[in-house]
Amino acid sequence: MKDTTEIVEGLQIYIAKQVSNPQSLSEMEDRIRRLMLNIGRLILQMWLIWEEGKIAKEELVCDCGKCLSKQRRKATSRSLFGPISYERDYGYCPECKVGICPLDEKLGLRPNAMSAELERLAGMVGVEQPFEQGSRLFEELTLQPLSDQSLDKAAQAYGEEQIRQEEEWIEEAYDMDNILKLKREAKKPRRMYGAIDGGRVHIRKQNGPKSGWRELKVGAWFTTKAHPPKKRGDTWTLRAENVSYYCDITEAENFSPLVWATAVQRQAHLAQELIILGDGARWIWDIVDEHFPKAVQIVDWYHACEYLSPVAHIAFADKTDAENWVEKVKTDLWNGDLDAVIEACSKHIRPHLKPDDDPVQKAVTYYTNNRHRMDYPTYRANGYHIGSGTIESAVKQIASQRMKVSGAIWNLDAARKVSKARAAYLSGHWGNLADRRTHLSKAA
Repeated sequence: MKDTTEIVEGLQIYIAKQVSNPQSLSEMEDRIRRLMLNIGRLILQMWLIWEEGKIAKEELVCDCGKCLSKQRRKATSRSLFGPISYERDYGYCPECKVGICPLDEKLGLRPNAMSAELERLAGMVGVEQPFEQGSRLFEELTLQPLSDQSLDKAAQAYGEEQIRQEEEWIEEAYDMDNILKLKREAKKPRRMYGAIDGGRVHIRKQNGPKSGWRELKVGAWFTTKAHPPKKRGDTWTLRAENVSYYCDITEAENFSPLVWATAVQRQAHLAQELIILGDGARWIWDIVDEHFPKAVQIVDWYHACEYLSPVAHIAFADKTDAENWVEKVKTDLWNGDLDAVIEACSKHIRPHLKPDDDPVQKAVTYYTNNRHRMDYPTYRANGYHIGSGTIESAVKQIASQRMKVSGAIWNLDAARKVSKARAAYLSGHWGNLADRRTHLSKAA
């Protein structure tokens, strides 16, 4: 009781010195905030002492069963309240070549590193902001200086954790016993949507100073209760719900298992109706054909329309004629008359050009190859969405807003980790990753 009284009296004196003669409410708030930071650090260090006292009498036993002699070892960890120092029991097993520290294991302490909570918040800022800007923002909000390298490290740590999580998902998804169990026991969604697209990320080449652009493949699973427009000019509001994103910078054959694994996690493979939206890229539909042969495949309406304007530009010198032609062909496309669309484009083919050099031939090939994915009247009648706004938003939020910030050139490994961490954050999975990273301590 005497110790408590002294602490209270000392705290009163300290507060009086720190917050005397304020000039404004803002100054009062800032002083209190800094005061609470110091108090928090003091309480945290005292708490560690109390927790250490609870387990100090326990024997140190290695997993191999060997009882270890104790040493007292000091450590420092960087917490949300600043650096904290503490002392605890430590033992080393020469046979297993591992250090054992009960306090570290119990609380997930990380000697000489960021605490789990500091890493969690730093990683969140790192996936939301460029690291240099995020460093300034983090210090302004938390009063804790944290370098841009530290934000980078935290964001990558969460991306690495997401990679480990995905590896577990893939293993589960290819475990036939697990798949059969899900088929028996899981609640089958009535209707589920999937969408796949890609964006570009500036990647530094490994064998030299030159750099190049790589495709960041992005996928999404979601549901929606909204309905598509009945008329082409009606307002289009998707209102996707329960959205989860996944991504990677890799070839299609390596991305394919992740598509399947995330579908199993969302139980999309069990949906009574599975609708997959894409832009028409061959690699997308190859993956869909492999894993979801019964899914309804839909080429996004807006991507389908993008091929018409280049044709009109070539075919008509007059702007009004070109616009009228595009509107007419769009109407045919909306009504599902692909023969009329292909015929309208074919009239303007320039046979003297190679197919890859002629936008008209590209359009004809595109509509011909994807005509079975453009039955828009049937899709609308069934209440299916025909626009891939959800995946375009995902690509924008992951690739454009974070990975393509001005001047950013990424190492491939860092780009994969940060993009995956951001996808997990946008999916609302940050807490799950934080739980996985709570106890990662290594005795030191």
